[in-house]
Amino acid sequence: MAVSLKSIAEELGLSIATVSWILSGQGEERGFSAATIKLVKSYAKKVGYRPNLLARSLSKGHTKTLGLIIPSISDPFYSQMAKGVEEKAAESGYVMILVSSEGDEKKERRLIQTLLEQQVAGLIIAPTNKSDNVIRQLLKEKYPFVLVDRYIPELVSNYVIFDNEDSSYDLVTHLYSKGSRKVALITTDTHLFIMGMRRDGYRRAVVDSGNVCIDDLVVEVNRDSYQEDIISKLDVLFSREPDIDGLFFTTHYLAEEAIRYFITKGIDYHNRFRMASMHITKALEMLAPEMSYADIHVERIGGMSVEILLRNIQEKDNFVTEGVILSNKRVLI
Repeated sequence: MAVSLKSIAEELGLSIATVSWILSGQGEERGFSAATIKLVKSYAKKVGYRPNLLARSLSKGHTKTLGLIIPSISDPFYSQMAKGVEEKAAESGYVMILVSSEGDEKKERRLIQTLLEQQVAGLIIAPTNKSDNVIRQLLKEKYPFVLVDRYIPELVSNYVIFDNEDSSYDLVTHLYSKGSRKVALITTDTHLFIMGMRRDGYRRAVVDSGNVCIDDLVVEVNRDSYQEDIISKLDVLFSREPDIDGLFFTTHYLAEEAIRYFITKGIDYHNRFRMASMHITKALEMLAPEMSYADIHVERIGGMSVEILLRNIQEKDNFVTEGVILSNKRVLI
């Protein structure tokens, strides 16, 4: 038979309210002595008391859970981020609920609504390109949330991203410094603000290296069909600009698909191109050890987002919005 607050209260000769306050962490706040707090907690542990989380959530208005919405569970970038979120949340006694929007704004809205109905204490969101309205609603309702990896510059909200433009600039500048004379940009999702930052970093590096930006060197791959689309896009690029000797990828999965393309076509990419990528994976490290990259500590992004979110939850109306841009190490090869 499950141990209840009532049975603990009767055994210790205390009121149910006293036991409830102490076991919910409000003992000191309510003015109970250290001896009473210790007595209740020790006895609860001894008899194996487990709190009724549903009842507690109804009384507090939320559960000790955080919702994490990412574009793709299969993407190693976001799986690493989820690990960082989960570990930091656990340190503070919270549980993470992980869901994937698959980059679909309609599904994202449904997931947010579902998590709100589950009374999660707060949300961490890697938003889709059309999240403005749902984010505005969360801001209007003063609901605790943090945007990660991506953010909406025209809205004042919590966010954690890394230095996209400077990282891109440094990587492309390095390709030119190593001898490249014509570096192409392989990108996707250019409607996202952060992808615009990476493109701007590329363009600035091209100009500062004494070259002219050529639109024909910028290739945008369709995100929804990137594995197929990159093949035709690279065919056109190399047919149009056969003397390309450098490649900058704005995401790791485009770099991986380009390597697949080179292997299939029998292209000696190790000697033909100097390459750089935003973020790296184990597959890229093995297949292209000569590739320079931004060493993004993805788990750190996840952990910091939890820290900001918990401050938001705890401080409520006194909380001051936080925007964080994390620096990362450039591995220049």
